[in-house]
Amino acid sequence: MLTLGLIGAGRMGRNYQRIFAADTEIRLDPWDPPLGIEPAWLPEWRGAIIATPTLSHYDIAQRMVARGLPVLVEKPVTAELVHADRLAAQTTCWVGHVERYNPAVAAIPVAPRFVQVERLAEWVDRGVDVDVVLDLMIHDLDLFLHRSPGDDVVDVRANGVCVATDAIDLAQARVELASGAVGTFTASRVSRKASRTWRAFAADRSYVSVDLAGKTAVRLEWDGGPRETALAIAPANALEDQVRAFAGMIRGDAPPDARLATAAQGRDALALALRVRAAIGGAR
Repeated sequence: MLTLGLIGAGRMGRNYQRIFAADTEIRLDPWDPPLGIEPAWLPEWRGAIIATPTLSHYDIAQRMVARGLPVLVEKPVTAELVHADRLAAQTTCWVGHVERYNPAVAAIPVAPRFVQVERLAEWVDRGVDVDVVLDLMIHDLDLFLHRSPGDDVVDVRANGVCVATDAIDLAQARVELASGAVGTFTASRVSRKASRTWRAFAADRSYVSVDLAGKTAVRLEWDGGPRETALAIAPANALEDQVRAFAGMIRGDAPPDARLATAAQGRDALALALRVRAAIGGAR
């Protein structure tokens, strides 16, 4: 059995514990870290999952990497780009961009020409430590970059407002890539109804509507009129699949999973999110 440290006792930590409570292949050792104190059982760990508040990611990841442990850090990888740059240089650090493992993501075309994305969440007073761009929108910014490999960001425009907190709670962004592809993103954590949808237009003029929450997708093509086809989505648990990919990488018993975000990719998603935040700052 592979033993992984699970660092953090918050909502995400509890999600990990629930999923792997009775697992026979992976055992999670939970630890809520006091600053500067290492757990006595750390030598038993083969890797560590970091599910603490964002502001603590860098310090804890550095401590684990220095001990030779592979780490999987919850998104965003860090709060500061300079810290993300340092972790990006590590070959044993990955980032938990779990939406990559949502089975409905496979329906989003590679290199889409235009996407419209909505990620709306109802307000939950859960001690949010970052704004909505780093909390929610970063999921979709990462997916946009991941589905557009090798394409550089050339323009970012955004606006946003504070509603329930002193940070941005609702934001809209427009991102243009060097290829001419454009993505528009809306993220809110103060909505009356939750929604996680992608509408993507491919180079072949087909259109796909993907419900990431409901894990459904519909493809529309024009052949003398609109023709609609429901796409089959295989059932999956994204968080579980991500951890199993991380564990397989540690064991070396499986080829690298391209969906597992490297620290460098986590750094790129953070850099784009910070550009969105900067554009909002200039617009307010």
